[in-house]
Amino acid sequence: MLINGIEIDLAKLEKPLLLVKEDEELLFRQLIQSTLEHEPIQCQLALSTRKTISLVRDFWLAMYKDREKLYINSEHALLYPIRLIIFELVTQDDYFKRLSKKSFGDEWLSLIYAVVLLQFVLQWIKERFSDNQEVYEALKLLYINSDDNVDDQTSPSREQSIGQAIAVKAIRSEVRENSQEFASLLYQAYNFLHYLHDIEEEKETNKLPSIKNVDDTGPIL
Repeated sequence: MLINGIEIDLAKLEKPLLLVKEDEELLFRQLIQSTLEHEPIQCQLALSTRKTISLVRDFWLAMYKDREKLYINSEHALLYPIRLIIFELVTQDDYFKRLSKKSFGDEWLSLIYAVVLLQFVLQWIKERFSDNQEVYEALKLLYINSDDNVDDQTSPSREQSIGQAIAVKAIRSEVRENSQEFASLLYQAYNFLHYLHDIEEEKETNKLPSIKNVDDTGPIL
């Protein structure tokens, strides 16, 4: 599928952070493909690359299923430390847990929540680190289209590993030092999604028009 001018095979996303069943992976692929084919892409950060779509899948599964009963695939987690730190910081928040209760068992609502929530988070990360060249380079390497052809079976280079470690430490420190701001960000996302959910109920539709209401924030980093 062509996304932002780059051909991305949705059957070859990055490995999931969570232990997932084959039928659940297939369901997500069908949902995301339908969304990308029939909806204008407004959440540019969340749906920009193979890597970010893989993170959408992580959030989607945690919302669609019971996060407390899901397990991290430790082998896969080692391959994607930046995805893992973002996933952990967001899913441990109370607002994520509230959203999960609302979307539990609803595949479409879980997808809406996952996409929009990740859009908020990635935009915040972009703004926080755009002036930090060291972290910027690591994030650009991991979240830009030109890196989508990397072979997941190969270990990252020493330079990539160092860059990932620096980015993970920076993201963790930024959230810890600005915990109220990060909590406020997730609160904003929660309120926005609550608003979209009300619209969805009024329209009584199972489509994904809600994403049209999210501003186009442009390509990541």
